[in-house]
Amino acid sequence: MNVNTVFCRMVLKGTHERVKKFRPDIKLKDAWVWSGRDGCWEFHGPEKFYWYGRAYNAYEARAKGWMAWLTKEGAAE
Repeated sequence: MNVNTVFCRMVLKGTHERVKKFRPDIKLKDAWVWSGRDGCWEFHGPEKFYWYGRAYNAYEARAKGWMAWLTKEGAAE
């Protein structure tokens, strides 16, 4: 596993902790990502939340998707 993948996994872990602190009822495994072309990803989260953007891998896509969701909910710093 390369350094970028390890870093993205660490970022996702921290993001998951923020989500669970904000909304303990959220089931993290219900969110999913899908890779399109050219490094673009889709994140499908709670309450039909959708994020689309660039990410290095699925870990980063999940972290970015969750952070976008937190921002929408007014919980991101």
